[in-house]
Amino acid sequence: MDIEEEIRSLQLDSAEDNGVVNPEAALTEVENSNKMEEDSNEEVHAHSVKPEVVEQKGKEKINVDPEEEHDEMELDKKRHLNVVFIGHVDAGKSTTGGQILFLSGQVDDRTIQKYEKEAKEKSRESWYMAYIMDTNEEERVKGKTVEVGRAHFETESSRFTILDAPGHKSYVPNMISGASQADVGVLVISARKGEFETGYERGGQTREHVQLAKTWVCPNCLLLYDEIGSKMVPFLKTSGYNVKKDVQFLPISGLVGTNIKNRVDKTVCSWWDGPCLFEALDAIEIPLRDPKGPFRMPIIDKFKDMGTVVMGKVESGSCERGFVVPVKVVAIFIDEDRVKRAGPGENLRVRLSGIEEEDILSGFVLASVANPIPAVTDFFAQLQILELLDNAILTAGYKAVLHIHSIVEECEIIELISQMDPKTKKPMKKHIRFVKNGAVVVCKIQEKLLQWENLY
Repeated sequence: MDIEEEIRSLQLDSAEDNGVVNPEAALTEVENSNKMEEDSNEEVHAHSVKPEVVEQKGKEKINVDPEEEHDEMELDKKRHLNVVFIGHVDAGKSTTGGQILFLSGQVDDRTIQKYEKEAKEKSRESWYMAYIMDTNEEERVKGKTVEVGRAHFETESSRFTILDAPGHKSYVPNMISGASQADVGVLVISARKGEFETGYERGGQTREHVQLAKTWVCPNCLLLYDEIGSKMVPFLKTSGYNVKKDVQFLPISGLVGTNIKNRVDKTVCSWWDGPCLFEALDAIEIPLRDPKGPFRMPIIDKFKDMGTVVMGKVESGSCERGFVVPVKVVAIFIDEDRVKRAGPGENLRVRLSGIEEEDILSGFVLASVANPIPAVTDFFAQLQILELLDNAILTAGYKAVLHIHSIVEECEIIELISQMDPKTKKPMKKHIRFVKNGAVVVCKIQEKLLQWENLY
């Protein structure tokens, strides 16, 4: 019996005990993603996280400017993965990301020299590689990543989007934004004495980032370390990772580039006989994607650039310039390349017309009109309680902040259905009134009218 069937059964039991008839279709509002319908001429509009809906005015084929069409290119056939770099603050995530871009030819020597000079002027000589990813002045002055950095690089067989997540505990919501777009999590751990312990112990972000990455469907984890991987194994197992299958341990140096593009020399690291980082990333399997499903692209950011531009990752279906509904897709960009069409898993910038920048919020979804996203006000979820402030308890009426793709909204837990066994994930207690830290619980959550669905 899967989790959704268990929830139905538990909810029916609860309803019978209270003399209430609970319809079998309790979860149908969030289960509409199984309908697969190919539509090569996809209609698109922006779905708000609010209940307002734009009426469809019909499909209209736009006239393509021959000059614009000439500027476009076909999407590279290489496989594509989104990789999020996670870990405790100052572990070396941005430095490693910058080194990857330098070694893959995305940054030239002159730019590196410029960053070396700038870092020295700020008395941060060892931070110059991080400046490639940390592009705004606030991040460079503080020496801390604030927003999720985004960049692209290629190997001989693959294309990658780097998502550099902030490691400071004050910016966990931004880290969640990065993890929600990722296919692979790369956990960076400092090997310097005392720094691993600081990140791993209570209050550090190493533990929290691992659990959040697993929650946000990062099935694979690369752990970059130096002789400390064994200390992480028990925790990775309790977080739900199959360590032998899903996790790979790699020693690297983000600062000097050791074991990133080329395998480390035996004279430098005699005990290592495994792959370098590029080889490990190339070996990761592409997650299951549905290019023929309804188009879905949660919007994570927006800006003006010759019109309204939105950014996000295609979760399902594909996006193509040339078809128009109330919102028209004018152009599609992957990194600096303008493409005709992009499929699931791609991180895009999409230029739109028919809507103003100020009318768009993070959490809106660019979606197919033919297959709109269902709107829900409540849903059932299985929660793992990591930490409740001041050792509080979680009961019906508990208010929290909900993160679903790029949506961030307040919500309320209105009913506790059952407590689950943390190991087997099977019900162990029904009709519970509260749970504490470490518990796994199935509950009913209520929020504003939101448009979202299960894709997996």
